[in-house]
Amino acid sequence: MRYLSTEFIFKMQSEGHFPLYKGSMLRGVLGNSLRHAVCMMQGRNCQNCMLERTCIFPKLFTFASAPENSRAAPMLPPPFCIEPPQNNICDLAQGDIFCFRLKLFSYAVEYLPYFIHAFKLAGQRGMGRGIAEGQGKFSLDDVRQDGVSIYDGINERLLPYQIQNLPVPRLAGFRAEGRLTFELLTPLRFKQANHLAADLDFSLLLRLILRRLGNLYALDGKDFRLSPDDFSALREAASGICTAASVLRWHDWRRYSGRQNTAMHLGGLVGRVSYAGPVAAFAEYVDFAARVHLGKQTSFGLGAVTATWESSDA
Repeated sequence: MRYLSTEFIFKMQSEGHFPLYKGSMLRGVLGNSLRHAVCMMQGRNCQNCMLERTCIFPKLFTFASAPENSRAAPMLPPPFCIEPPQNNICDLAQGDIFCFRLKLFSYAVEYLPYFIHAFKLAGQRGMGRGIAEGQGKFSLDDVRQDGVSIYDGINERLLPYQIQNLPVPRLAGFRAEGRLTFELLTPLRFKQANHLAADLDFSLLLRLILRRLGNLYALDGKDFRLSPDDFSALREAASGICTAASVLRWHDWRRYSGRQNTAMHLGGLVGRVSYAGPVAAFAEYVDFAARVHLGKQTSFGLGAVTATWESSDA
């Protein structure tokens, strides 16, 4: 699967007043600006538009249908996720720098220029509180990949960058004992038995990773399926892993959707959970999860996770 991780650097042109969690704000201004930039039928609902199948906006910003007979979710998530800064800074002065990460998956890697243009338009209008009074305006200072600039703002052109390929994770052959700690940086939302879950054992974590893997590969029209032997090997290895410690809690988060004209409750699990057993065998799955987020509403930045490893002899 094609994958592109970028960092956007904004410079505030006026003071800004942002919410504590900035993922929803960034996704909101991105959607509004992208639609304004590409929509040829302004004011019309996408579902009633004859250009829906060819327009870039629904392709990038709304849920796509999974391929027929696919095991992925019926409606696939947008092919990007936003990683807002992990800090408590809500008030910025003119001249301050504001950074976040934008990750693109599958066909979305081809549309990086559209994301850049949309955020440039968003900067002219502003974001956060007080935009009617001219607050929250910003300029796009740079776009980087792995710390290297890939955007020439003076001439408004992209510089060379590398699109990565995320391979399908594999179970390692060794079964060394160790400890793995997952930190849920942003709310992780998922359902178990048709209810929002409040715990995360390792087998459930593995199912979330496999579900995310299937949904992302379905964006390319592919149906990801493990062979019976591979699935049995995964299940057997996971059965030897137990929860060693858990400090998880439910974090409520509410946002208002202008597009749907309704309040949305998007709470989820945050905190840390540690697993003990042959966890090293799942290193590729863990790395995949840290790159792509897990659970629901990933385009807002929800489901961001990091992992730390500890060998049994440490």
